[in-house]
Amino acid sequence: APADERLWRRLSQWFKDDEELWSKAWSGKEAAEFLSEKENLANRFSLDAKAERAFFSEMDAAVAEARKKQERFVVVEEKKVRLRRGDEIEEIESNVAQWKGFVNRHCRKISAGIKGMPALRVGEELYHMEDGESKLSGYVSNEDAELYELLERVWLAHLHVEDYPQEFTLKSGESILKYGEFDLLNDMRFIAKRRSGLRFPDSEPAMALLLYNAGKLDHRGLLNSRLAYRRKRGENPFPDNYDESLVAQADALPEVDGDLLVSQGRTDLRHLPFVTIDPHDAKDFDDAVCLVDGTLWVAIADVAHYVNKDSALDNYALNRATSVYLPHKVMPMLPPRLADDLCSLRAGVDRLSMVVAMSLDDDSQISDVRAYEAVIHVDQNISYEQALERDEFAPMFALAKLWQSDELRLNIHNAELRPRVHDDGIKVAIKWPNDATKMIESFMVATNQSVGHLLGKESTPLPYRCHAPPDKVEVEALNARLKALGVSIELPMPSIKTQGQSDGAELSNLLGAWANSGGGGGIDLGGMFEEEEETSDVSDYLSSVLDSEARKDVLDALEKAQHEASSLDETTRRVVDQGLFQLMQRATYSEENLGHFGLNLDAYVHFTSPIRRYPDLIAHRQLKAFIHNQEYSHDLEEVAKLAGHCSTRGYEAKRLEWELVANAYHMHLLDEGLTSQNWQSRVVGLRNPFVFLDLADDGSIQGRMHLKQLSSRERLVIDDYGLEVLPGEPNAAGQMPVLLRLGQKYPCRLRGLDLWQGNLDLAPI
Repeated sequence: APADERLWRRLSQWFKDDEELWSKAWSGKEAAEFLSEKENLANRFSLDAKAERAFFSEMDAAVAEARKKQERFVVVEEKKVRLRRGDEIEEIESNVAQWKGFVNRHCRKISAGIKGMPALRVGEELYHMEDGESKLSGYVSNEDAELYELLERVWLAHLHVEDYPQEFTLKSGESILKYGEFDLLNDMRFIAKRRSGLRFPDSEPAMALLLYNAGKLDHRGLLNSRLAYRRKRGENPFPDNYDESLVAQADALPEVDGDLLVSQGRTDLRHLPFVTIDPHDAKDFDDAVCLVDGTLWVAIADVAHYVNKDSALDNYALNRATSVYLPHKVMPMLPPRLADDLCSLRAGVDRLSMVVAMSLDDDSQISDVRAYEAVIHVDQNISYEQALERDEFAPMFALAKLWQSDELRLNIHNAELRPRVHDDGIKVAIKWPNDATKMIESFMVATNQSVGHLLGKESTPLPYRCHAPPDKVEVEALNARLKALGVSIELPMPSIKTQGQSDGAELSNLLGAWANSGGGGGIDLGGMFEEEEETSDVSDYLSSVLDSEARKDVLDALEKAQHEASSLDETTRRVVDQGLFQLMQRATYSEENLGHFGLNLDAYVHFTSPIRRYPDLIAHRQLKAFIHNQEYSHDLEEVAKLAGHCSTRGYEAKRLEWELVANAYHMHLLDEGLTSQNWQSRVVGLRNPFVFLDLADDGSIQGRMHLKQLSSRERLVIDDYGLEVLPGEPNAAGQMPVLLRLGQKYPCRLRGLDLWQGNLDLAPI
């Protein structure tokens, strides 16, 4: 027998019903002394001192083994253990056997289907695989049904990051989840994974699928569980509910008294015919527009009037930094009274607004910008669809289309998947931009850049929205990929020349960066270039912005590449489009104005959505200070800190949104019985060991397929450029035929749905 079991038997035979001995904590030395006395070992040890030392050492080792295994002993304090009673051990071993039997009966290999195996209920039939066929093996017992019901409660607690039910233990009245080599937690996870049939590495997707299909988690319950799980693990910084004291504080704010505020100095713009144009289900209206006598007026809700810097409400809004838009709810940056009421530009009531007036010249270009702290009175709240049908907005549509025709941008649009949770289920829409959405986008972009220039010229500290040009390494990689594909498109290396910088200064900077990175091998480049006296009249706020001509050259090259790709075959064209799209870097906030490459703008700030973004609120405060000739609310050091925080929060919010949108869509697939559908997908990525597929070929739904799905017998590899899937070794003829190419259409089916992390497991049809 193992050392710990031998120790337990030697000790317990002397205990009988002595409660004091059963409850005593034993060290190795105490156990040795006790047994030495009870087993009359003193005479033997007196004759052989080595035997005594060996015996005491043996007892120390046995106690150490007992502490490690925790089967017949319980660890009670440092280096000491207590013996379990015989009936305790019998109960634990009986429960271990019960769980092992449950696994053997209900976790056999059998086709689980896309929904996984059904919940165990008393009297239901059980099947097993025999000779490739599914055969009846019995019926669910009451005991097993009760264990499965307990498992469902354990899975729910696990997904909620809560304590497991007290009954989930190997011994009543005590939380014991391990006994020797047996681990009940591992079994709990294994049962979920085996019965779900999913092949994802984590067990949580399996638990979520089984609970959802059993009706233990509904749409909102599952999505809320995911939010809570991520929050308790430190992966979701957005509280589920707004602070009640701040909600009460906001609820106590009075309605807007436009006449009073005008009398106190606000500009009265209530005569302007402002209109809001938003999605039909919008609750907050943070921007309104109108075009009057050659001036485009854009009014933005004056959130800064209500959210005072460094107040409790401000600190709470800053911590969130953004609203999060999820399929089943919105987690707002501001409390409802502000977001949905006082700061929402509802029609028919006076509202406080920061208004930007952009005067247009004869060519419909912005010639002058003015800003007002105003009171407005919106005439109408209409949807995008309504705006498309109304002739009165024709001049605004014409202006937007004129601006759009002059834009130089990379024209890549992906569909937006928009599942929404309703009381009667999940409704899904695939949204593409239309003329109305493009018009409002153009007007908001114009407003943001106008404020950026207006305040930039005054050296106002701002969190600029910056977007860098493609990275040189990425451009080189794409060029290599296109060359390997046989495409004669080669993109130029992006320039780092800034506005007003001479060619010599640019070259000097390039060589300096090369030398500092180790490329110069320690060579001193000092004196190679004579100092050029910079005579540029470029404003300070534009000095770090990429030269407009250099930026235009890169954008021209990207547009040309996209145009040239349109004449290629469909597969190759998609490879080029995908490569161009992946060149785009993520936009961030920065106190230093670096320009916005994607929009081809020199100065860009976020100003038009202060209800849902904190950087916009910062810009509003700075604009107010400018209007009133006051000290700026935020200095440069503070703006730098806030910019980094808001960039991080924005990305965290997007990650949550992407994940929960995928989870909601997967539930929709299950609800509507669409899981057996075959998909004519598009191969959009090849990265060992996965093939990434765009199911609807519009960018809205993507999943992955393991290379082993293509061939279970043959080892497959992806080439160095991520273009082709090839055999690992040549065939008998010495050839390596291509099995799959990037960009091609490939029919696939759903193999597994991850309702928890938003993944799709795909397989060939």
